[in-house]
Amino acid sequence: MNTHYHSEHFRKIAPHYQSLRTTDAEPVEYIAHHLKSVADIHAADVGCGTGRYTSLLMQYLQDKTPIIHGIDYSIEMLKQMHTHFSGNGRGKALREVNASYMKLPFKSESLDCLFTFNAIHHFMPEIFFSESARVLKNGGYIFIYTRLRSQNSRNIWGRYFPLFNEKETRLHESGDLERYASKVPGLHWAQSQPFTFPRSSSANSLLRLAKYHHYSTFTLYTPDELDGAMQEFSENLGLSFVDQDNIQWIDENILLVFQKE
Repeated sequence: MNTHYHSEHFRKIAPHYQSLRTTDAEPVEYIAHHLKSVADIHAADVGCGTGRYTSLLMQYLQDKTPIIHGIDYSIEMLKQMHTHFSGNGRGKALREVNASYMKLPFKSESLDCLFTFNAIHHFMPEIFFSESARVLKNGGYIFIYTRLRSQNSRNIWGRYFPLFNEKETRLHESGDLERYASKVPGLHWAQSQPFTFPRSSSANSLLRLAKYHHYSTFTLYTPDELDGAMQEFSENLGLSFVDQDNIQWIDENILLVFQKE
């Protein structure tokens, strides 16, 4: 895993990140329902970025008086997160931490939950699961929200953006992650919940997302490759959709739940 590459990508994209990415409330609602019998929650959102999902967690888990640590390796992302949360009255419950998933800054068996949203493909899963199991209390949960490799091939990018599937080799299938987790003593898969989301956008907006690296996948292209792929993508959309201002497709994601016992 190239740490310098990731640092550079997220440093550059941090100021635009909130406007580029879509935040899905449904998996957070599902998490809140799953945790309805848990009292107070001491948790961490690992790879939190600018805190898009951390904010939703605080909202949906507010009856649990949560303390959530936003963990990210990118200082620039955490700065954006701090700005986003400033003055909203959640400062004492939300704690921004510049750290890596490889060495979580918590005592053993100290957290009730770990969350990670659209970030597991940036991690080495065997290290993430091992370190997560260390800091979780017995009975604690890991919630992983992600898109699978097969799901990625069916979205607007996988279907119409040249080389998108070939370039994006970091994604997993659910069975892969279940096998990684099963190698950690005391950790096991608990359940999975798929999600589908109807999306719509204009062709110009989609091209803007590619230009500003909406997915880090776009940074895997050389500049010339990306320019050529964007041109071909535009042509593919023109051939496949009558209304270029109302392009519709389905995004797929999955929430995987693991438990320590």
